Amino acid sequence: MSSTTESISSTLPDASNSENASIPSSDNQAATKAHTSNDATTTSKGRKRKSWVWDHFDKNDDKNDPRAKCKYCAKSLACPSTSGTSCLSNHLSRCKLYPYNVDKTQATLAFSPAPKFNEVGIENFLANWKFDQEECRKWLARMVIVDELSFKFVEHEGFRSFCRVMQPRFLVPSRRTIGRDCYNIYKEEMDTLKKVFKKLSSRICLTTDTWTSIQNMSYMCLTAHFIDDDWKLHKRIISFCPIVGHSGEIIGMAVERCLLNWGIDKVFTITVDNASSNDTCIRYLKRRLNSWKGSVLQGDYLHMRCVAHILNLVVKDGLSELDDSIVRIRNAVKYVRSSPSREQKFNNCVEKEKIESKNHVCLDVETRWNSTYMMIEAALKFQKAFDLLEVTDNKYVSKLLMKKGVPTSEDWEYARSLLPFLKVFYDTTLSFSGSLHVTSNEYMKKIFGLGLMINSKVESDDPSLKEMALKMKAKYEKYWANIDNINVFLFIAVILDPRCKLEYVNCLIDNFYYDKDTANKLKEKVNKVLESLFQFYGASQLSQSVEKSGEQQLVDLSLESDLQDVAQYADFMFKKQKIDQDSLDSKSELDKYLNDAREISQSSFDLLGWWKSNASKYRILSLIAKDVLAMPVSTVASESAFSTGGRVLDSFRSALTPRLVEALICAQNWLRSSIQPIYLDSILEQLESISIESSCVTDDHPLCTIDD
Repeated sequence: MSSTTESISSTLPDASNSENASIPSSDNQAATKAHTSNDATTTSKGRKRKSWVWDHFDKNDDKNDPRAKCKYCAKSLACPSTSGTSCLSNHLSRCKLYPYNVDKTQATLAFSPAPKFNEVGIENFLANWKFDQEECRKWLARMVIVDELSFKFVEHEGFRSFCRVMQPRFLVPSRRTIGRDCYNIYKEEMDTLKKVFKKLSSRICLTTDTWTSIQNMSYMCLTAHFIDDDWKLHKRIISFCPIVGHSGEIIGMAVERCLLNWGIDKVFTITVDNASSNDTCIRYLKRRLNSWKGSVLQGDYLHMRCVAHILNLVVKDGLSELDDSIVRIRNAVKYVRSSPSREQKFNNCVEKEKIESKNHVCLDVETRWNSTYMMIEAALKFQKAFDLLEVTDNKYVSKLLMKKGVPTSEDWEYARSLLPFLKVFYDTTLSFSGSLHVTSNEYMKKIFGLGLMINSKVESDDPSLKEMALKMKAKYEKYWANIDNINVFLFIAVILDPRCKLEYVNCLIDNFYYDKDTANKLKEKVNKVLESLFQFYGASQLSQSVEKSGEQQLVDLSLESDLQDVAQYADFMFKKQKIDQDSLDSKSELDKYLNDAREISQSSFDLLGWWKSNASKYRILSLIAKDVLAMPVSTVASESAFSTGGRVLDSFRSALTPRLVEALICAQNWLRSSIQPIYLDSILEQLESISIESSCVTDDHPLCTIDD
């Protein structure tokens, strides 16, 4: 058995010796040698014939004309002693009767990994299959991209051994070759995506953020969000490029270069964090988009502030000075987690109290409010175990008395009352961080709900809870009490939810803004923007039905012209009347939508599916909905790429060029077929690096760098 294995291995080419090594002339030589006898044949004089081919040929005894006869097809071949056995070996690789030869053109039934995608991923199905070296290399490169493998992975001994067993005919490429293959896939997918953007009827919403890698290089990630003609929401990273600084103008010019490279000139909104440098960036891009005639309503509502960052600042202000109750619970958790022996004592208390929970107490990071929330949530489940530890472990009591003391029953009650309050913020931030479902229609509803909840806590009898709510309210009102700071497109998104519509928005505003003048001013502003949007999209649709060049020519016609011109003038008058009539019909379309009965609110309601079914009924409104509902309300979609960037550019691969880094990160985003949920816990640490007060951030000293 071992000699057979050695025989197979000895015939396989070593791809690591050359990147451009070609496939052997015969794919079946390995199989040929594997099935030969291990004992060499001998001549009549007793001299051994060393070549394995003599097991498959019979040689005559004519010394003047030595020939060998194939045992399978009976073909006779010349075999002079001075020529070797290459011709005999070549014949075996072509012999159709040789049992170990495989017809390369013959397909085999197999569960083919052809690219047939469903909602879960690649669907295997029975199909004809035949070995294709180039196709195998292509899918190997895709695996390296999607699974974030290093290029050197293909040269690992274990992987090469696996390939020899799985498919001996596959020539494993070198790390340099697989790197080029990965980049070629990136270019192919980029060309495909460019064609999609070119045919796209809707506008594109953008999110962008910056990051500093282990190389100490600054990268900018730009993500495109759009709804296609089949009413499916998409997220595509279109740039992950290095930038020379974090000033607003530098970021703006980097975004501009990317848009020009992709041929994108119609942008609906750009979502950024609250760093003041981003205000400069948005002003720059607004001027450029207006010059391209690619903005909506002159770009007045182009700027979208990241809600996740704002909520982060609100909660951090509220928890800036924690009550002693939370500090005592934190100290108790730190004691338990400080050594294995203490943790074992605590586990014994858990068993004695018969607490069944798969979770365990976790330490928090004092600068991260979400970790404090998770610490409180976990500790409350083990309150009885902490109480028992106080009785059984004297060292636990003495250590904590040196600080604030052990947690009391009042401390646990305070933590229990605080937990639901923090949970609302946690769940809201988590829901806004999704990028594969519509979030813009929920923004104002949840934000106004949070405001009402904060106001209710301000009236609390608990002085600690009241003080925390007052701090949160001050930060909250900085962003949402001033109606000039609110992007009105967020109200339009609620109106375009058939379960809500305009009367729902008016009710929200009336109940949130106690000042009637402020409420009426905001409602008037929302109505005005809704009308302007409807006219903008209506004019855009109507202009497509009449060619501008022909219309301009017909305007200048006069009745004194010849008969042909008079006929053209009549045609123009008919078209003009038709446009005016369509405009009136469009006006009634908006009224009809607002006056129609609202849909029943259900958790299973498919908002995009509803608009897909009613697009023919509301032609212009469906165009608005396709853009408004694609708006992302947080930059988490772009920031999640930094987690990938940190893995791609780890300490072992820090020498990758920026071009390859961009190719790997973008291609991975495009190739992944399964829906990957975004977990907020891995991203909130990056959000914490944003300045608490965005006004403190300057172009000269930006604090918006997200360090990995």
